[in-house]
Amino acid sequence: MYKLSQHINPNKIFIINRSELEGRLDAQFYREAFNFDSFSKLSNYALVKGGKRIPLGMDYAAEETPYLYLRVADINIENAVNYNTFKFIDQSIFDILERYEIKENDLAISIAGTIGKTILLKNIPTGKRVILTENCAKIIIKDSNILAEYLELVLNLSIVQKQIELNYIQTTIPKLGLDRINNLKLPPFPNKSIQQQIIDIYQTAYQQKQEKETQAQALLASIDDYLLGELGITIPTENIVYEPVDLYGFELNKHNSLVKKGRLFLTGFRETQKRIDPYYHQKYFIDSFNIIVNSVYPTTTLKNISSKITSGITPFSQGDAYTDQTEGIPFVRSGDIDINGEINFDDLLYLKQDIHQTLMKSSQLQYGDLMIAIVGATIGQVGIYMNKREANINQAVALVRLKDGINPQYVKELIKSSIGQLSLNRLKRPVARANINLEEISTILTIIPPIEKQNEIALHILKIRQQAQLLQQEALQTLQQAKEKIERMILG
Repeated sequence: MYKLSQHINPNKIFIINRSELEGRLDAQFYREAFNFDSFSKLSNYALVKGGKRIPLGMDYAAEETPYLYLRVADINIENAVNYNTFKFIDQSIFDILERYEIKENDLAISIAGTIGKTILLKNIPTGKRVILTENCAKIIIKDSNILAEYLELVLNLSIVQKQIELNYIQTTIPKLGLDRINNLKLPPFPNKSIQQQIIDIYQTAYQQKQEKETQAQALLASIDDYLLGELGITIPTENIVYEPVDLYGFELNKHNSLVKKGRLFLTGFRETQKRIDPYYHQKYFIDSFNIIVNSVYPTTTLKNISSKITSGITPFSQGDAYTDQTEGIPFVRSGDIDINGEINFDDLLYLKQDIHQTLMKSSQLQYGDLMIAIVGATIGQVGIYMNKREANINQAVALVRLKDGINPQYVKELIKSSIGQLSLNRLKRPVARANINLEEISTILTIIPPIEKQNEIALHILKIRQQAQLLQQEALQTLQQAKEKIERMILG
């Protein structure tokens, strides 16, 4: 018997027999103490082969071809296949990479970056062939008694995903070797009939989840029609084909090829004082705003109903401005904005208190403040800070504090609607990284009915969002319960 020194905490050490070592000496791998009795290696049932990157100096095809390229990014969170997201490659690249083709009923598993995502190749479009990225491996079933859909479920069991987590190499970009995939321990496979029963349970739950999500999306889509209906607004359908114009005696030839293609229109010089780029002056924007300003309710700018419009800054990432969640102030960035006002504080960065009170004092959030994303991919997203906790924002977020007598929930929904998004779409610059400045945010056109009407609209939309959120939660719960049931059936 080996005895530990009395100075050693027995809860922080464990002992493993030499016979149990599997070619690894890192303690983390053995700490979980899995019971793999009756389990077998994946290599007993399937072949594992790697993918291949596109050769240096070559790139994806600009147009559609018969050849698709499967990337890790094409494996979504639900491990579903959407061939519309796949990139195309031309035949010359396919000929070089043909040996890395992945075929119907093969599985792909991500082995670099985001590790362990799996996808089953089903219903490959007729006439299409798929090449696999080097960041994935393909799993080819060699045992005719195993259904591909069942193996996919097994690979997503928590006990298998935990093995994957412990097996990948911890580097800047995590990687999982093909040998480690081959050595994954899998529970015994039942007969095909039981496999199919388990597959059916999952597919039924997945279908129910999709139905609930579809219902939720239909509810959310109805918000815009409701809001516009209450305000008596009908936004015209976008149409960028412009008619020839006669302005100050200048006649545009009706046969001009640019006009026929909708690429040329004229606007008065006085109208270009705010912006001189053609995007801002599109006829669609002008027609739409003419309708909005003639609403039955008064219209004004966001500036006129606000007491404060500002944004924050981002202290240097390597500086001394940040601290941990226990002592710090939540730092909200554009990607953290949620339409329902919910913020996951576990995902935020945290500022030191002195930075919050000095350098960033002007951008401190208060309960009920609007937050509008003004830079990047989430531009136009809007939410309300619905927490009494102190917080701050970065430069990609506009803080809008409304005057008394204005319902922030109503204004949030107005900006989120096609009316507000019309303003934001017109204001943003169509450049590589879209952006809107604070002066432009202040010009957003708003329709302000009496406060009683604002409250009525805000409450009705809140109920719609709550109903949709409940459906989304039920959808996730339905699938999660099915996964738990399947895991019990497979593992006992």
